Amino acid sequence: MTKAILGLSWTDIPTHLLRAELLRRQDDGRPTCGTKGGRGSYNTPIHVFALILILAVSTAACSFPIVAKRFPKLPVPHQFLFISRHFGTGVLIATAFVHLLPTAFESLTDPCLPRFWNEGYSPMPGLIAMISVFVVVGIEMFFASKGAGHVHAVDYEAFSMDEHGSHTHLRPGHKRSNSFGRFRVNGHVPDIVLQDMAESSENLIAGRSPSIADEVRLLSRPAARKDPHRVSSPYADQTPEMTEAQRKKQLLQCLLLEAGILFHSVFIGMALSVATGTSFIVLLVAISFHQTFEGFALGSRIAAIQFPRSSPRPWLMALAYGTTTPIGQAIGLGIHNLYDPASQTGLLMVGFMNAISSGVVAGAALMALVGAWA
Repeated sequence: MTKAILGLSWTDIPTHLLRAELLRRQDDGRPTCGTKGGRGSYNTPIHVFALILILAVSTAACSFPIVAKRFPKLPVPHQFLFISRHFGTGVLIATAFVHLLPTAFESLTDPCLPRFWNEGYSPMPGLIAMISVFVVVGIEMFFASKGAGHVHAVDYEAFSMDEHGSHTHLRPGHKRSNSFGRFRVNGHVPDIVLQDMAESSENLIAGRSPSIADEVRLLSRPAARKDPHRVSSPYADQTPEMTEAQRKKQLLQCLLLEAGILFHSVFIGMALSVATGTSFIVLLVAISFHQTFEGFALGSRIAAIQFPRSSPRPWLMALAYGTTTPIGQAIGLGIHNLYDPASQTGLLMVGFMNAISSGVVAGAALMALVGAWA
């Protein structure tokens, strides 16, 4: 009857209108983006305290390895710095694969987003992370083509300090060999301890190559830190001289790591500042531990770079890490009534940034790990 009055049939309705109506009806069952159940009362003083706490924890954690490296008289065992550096690399890799990438998938495949993200092409976060890894590897290959080879793992004690506090280097462009007589430090042939040579000979006779435990044990001797003209380790010749290109490559690796960390740190801070109630307490505790371990990992990598003694760059890099999450918290304090991480815009923004960060952090950390042990 209605059709007869209007003079229309189903065949008279354009196909695109029918498809639009079908999509509208299908989307009616889709959940709505946004925080469910309200946010509760907002306690500004507690959030300000959280900002100060995260600032102090992050800066202190990232600065500690740098302080220990710059002031060798502090009672910090060399083994502690050696282990913390590579433990920190593991923390960064875990951050990329266990924290950032799963969070990116969770955000970009949320059921409230348009179908393209959760049904059309749900592997999008993995694609973004993979492209980020390729970018990092491409940059590494570019620097390798410029002459920057692998930078090996013994960075903390390979270049000792002389009596005047300046770095002790080998002659520029001189390659080390397995012959002890070819070493020269500041124009002098260093003394070789017979005990060390004996241990080296024993290892060679036994048919085993120097292990990391041997290297750490020998480098940890007091004489190795006190006498800059003495090569205390018979394995010191296995650490190649760090050229300018290698220093630039190592700095780039660290900057890439820091960039990937800083990307997601802002959003971590914003999420903390807009949270309320029990979720805020849980987030504060989790982020405090997260910032401590991540900061220590990044600080260990910064400390391994050979900056000039008077250079403020390592301190600025530590400060940049320490202030990034608090900056996100400050932004969250200002817009806590406007920004909702569960909104469609918030989900897409956090998802993209976490996917990019996971690729950058994973790529840079793995390249640093391979370069350290190759």
